[in-house]
Amino acid sequence: MAEVYLNSNSPIYHSVYWHGDLTDADSLPTVLVYDITEDPAISPPINPGTLLRTLDSVKMENDMGTYAVYLPLDYTTRTRQFKLVWQYAVGGVGTAKEHRVFVITPYTDITQAARELGFGTDPSDPQYKTYEELSDAEKFARKIIENYTGQQFYLYDDVHLVYGAGSDVLPLPFKLAELHELYANDILLKDTINSIDNWNYDVQISESGFGLRINRANMLDNTVYVANGMVPPSINDTFGGAFTKNTMYRVQGRYGWDQVPDEVELACIELMKDYFSKDKVWRSKYVHSVQSFDWHFEYNTEAYRGTGNVYVDQILLPYVINQMVVI
Repeated sequence: MAEVYLNSNSPIYHSVYWHGDLTDADSLPTVLVYDITEDPAISPPINPGTLLRTLDSVKMENDMGTYAVYLPLDYTTRTRQFKLVWQYAVGGVGTAKEHRVFVITPYTDITQAARELGFGTDPSDPQYKTYEELSDAEKFARKIIENYTGQQFYLYDDVHLVYGAGSDVLPLPFKLAELHELYANDILLKDTINSIDNWNYDVQISESGFGLRINRANMLDNTVYVANGMVPPSINDTFGGAFTKNTMYRVQGRYGWDQVPDEVELACIELMKDYFSKDKVWRSKYVHSVQSFDWHFEYNTEAYRGTGNVYVDQILLPYVINQMVVI
């Protein structure tokens, strides 16, 4: 799985193998680009079978059989997913290989992180890190943060099933930024994209984003509904609330965070530092202790839990999903 940062056109690489060996293609591969993002908010709807563009690749001068392609910058302005089909021939035999490419939000600007970590900007500097090394470190840190907190700190489209409890509040397992569709037992209640309202309740996202709630202050009096030949929505309040008990609600929308929190960015930089540290080799192998003739060190068992960094664990604790106040 290849990744490209939001609002960037970093290279996407492909290596050509023939009979198990890296081999140059007969000519530069062409790359077919398809948008396979599942995003109901896009109009007109995305057709994953529609060819967006054909790109020409470039040969990496010092690497046998290795080519790169660059997505246009306007393709990376939002989180999305592409299918790239590399087409080329080796020895007159044509072939096609598919790649999935994700446009993602980094948890820190890697050039800024490099400065904060004291890495040089000159390739001759012993502390210099390449763009690929820095992006690998950011990805390493991002995945640890997501695994530890249980959530992703960027916007993405998703759907979750939640059971009502007979109240005007419906807790959600993840932070919701935009509600697109709401179903009750597979019956459409609301579709905000197409302005469909079959429920007449004023449904709002809670301040934290971890729940839906009914705003009764904006509801009309029941007599108004009856006078206009309409059924008042409160007739459904059989069990004390709009989100009825044991009803399965399907909540589809845009989840996540519209901006990476400062604490998450700080945690990312700290974990990038860990990525380049020498003791990462030991901890990644679950080595408990190391000793030599005149020295000995031993890891606390907590080094193998959480993020492996006690400082990072502490600053991320408020974002751990089971530690957060839902509503």
